[in-house]
Amino acid sequence: MLGMKKSCVVVGGGLSGLFSSILLADVFENVYLIETEKTCGGLLRSVQDEAGVVYDQGSHIPNTTMVPEIDNILFGLESERYKTWNKLGRLKTGHYFNGKWNLETQLVDTRNLPSQIYEKGIVELLSRSEKSAATDVASYLEQTIGPTFTEEIVFPLIKKLYGANVALDSLETNSSVNYFGLTRLLGLNAEVTNKLKELEAFDDKLGYHLMSDADERFKRDAVPECTYYYPRDNKGVQGWVDSLIEQAKSKNVVFLTEEHVSQIEHQDNSITSITLGNSKKSIDCDFLYWSAPPVFALKAAGFELEKTKVDFRTANIFHFNFDKPILNIESHYIWNWDINAKSFRVTLFPNLRQNEKEKKIFNLSIEALSGRDDAELITADDMLKELVEMELISEDAKVLSQLRQTIHNTFPVPTFEQSTATSRNYQQLINSFDNISVSGRFSGKQWLHADVLKSAYEDIKGRFS
Repeated sequence: MLGMKKSCVVVGGGLSGLFSSILLADVFENVYLIETEKTCGGLLRSVQDEAGVVYDQGSHIPNTTMVPEIDNILFGLESERYKTWNKLGRLKTGHYFNGKWNLETQLVDTRNLPSQIYEKGIVELLSRSEKSAATDVASYLEQTIGPTFTEEIVFPLIKKLYGANVALDSLETNSSVNYFGLTRLLGLNAEVTNKLKELEAFDDKLGYHLMSDADERFKRDAVPECTYYYPRDNKGVQGWVDSLIEQAKSKNVVFLTEEHVSQIEHQDNSITSITLGNSKKSIDCDFLYWSAPPVFALKAAGFELEKTKVDFRTANIFHFNFDKPILNIESHYIWNWDINAKSFRVTLFPNLRQNEKEKKIFNLSIEALSGRDDAELITADDMLKELVEMELISEDAKVLSQLRQTIHNTFPVPTFEQSTATSRNYQQLINSFDNISVSGRFSGKQWLHADVLKSAYEDIKGRFS
């Protein structure tokens, strides 16, 4: 360990924290990983129902970053991945809207609207031929899509996701609204759409009808395509987390679970030690990797904070195991964009597995978002009814086992106030100390896990190479 630095603390045992602890163990003699929960994984956890059937906590399907050193840590050497991973290739998704399926894309198909509404909306969309620079969703939609599709599709779906009282002009355009794909629609036909997408303004608001057309675009733009994997064992995505924990422990990372940082001691813009809240133990700290919300680090460091109102949504995840096969045998997960439905996403586990024995377990997870106080208004019966309406399960299918998860504070409403607070807290934290790195997701700059991991990798390698 000649030349290695002494002590590093990683806060947060989610994917970013686990990955970073593995990298940092090559730099520091002592690496401590602090996790508030009993087990690591964050959102990347799996659960079991009363029959022992495994489900993932959300649709977090692992994919490569196209950076070999990162991917070798995440998935092992490419030549040996077949031993532990199902290679899915491209992720297969689709959507349900107005009683019809489209298994090519998650983007809402406007052609499923009544003809008079569709024709009015498409004329408005085509008449808006200038690219929009609007930063709020309301102005952006008015300038790109027009009022009809906004009122008939996008606004109701935003309320479904973010709550009935949310205001479009309070939401940032560049946010999770884009992640859900709600600012880009399907319309016209494939041939006309392909021609229109040669124009920047229409490229922003129209989606390809066929994946083959999207593939051609990716090749033309030299966009590298990631590969999706799913663990071969029967642990679900928890198997991925467990493999990272094993790697970290093999490098002597010390795991301190059911703990939190109550105090950060610092001097001259440098963190010197941290104190744990439960054990009261003090740990010397030459470098701190923080993969939790920055506000908690600022509080622990004794900084005064501006009060900010940030609204979070509650995730209601219903896991079901049936006695009959799921009727969609190709999609990995799908989006429910029916306006009157409560659910928004369904994960189809038999389609993620390749083991024939496991394929005979007919389980899925269906998710709905709510306010904290509205969670109990969403019931298992509601979800089963929607699964039948979408024709994902047959009417005579029986539930063999099930589990409900209600997880509060999982999804922030992307208001300007939330974005400003996120950026402000992140900047204050990284500007206050020279020996800290903060997970990219909490900078407000990255959303997908591959981007977060690449950001962490570049930061750590840039500091210590």
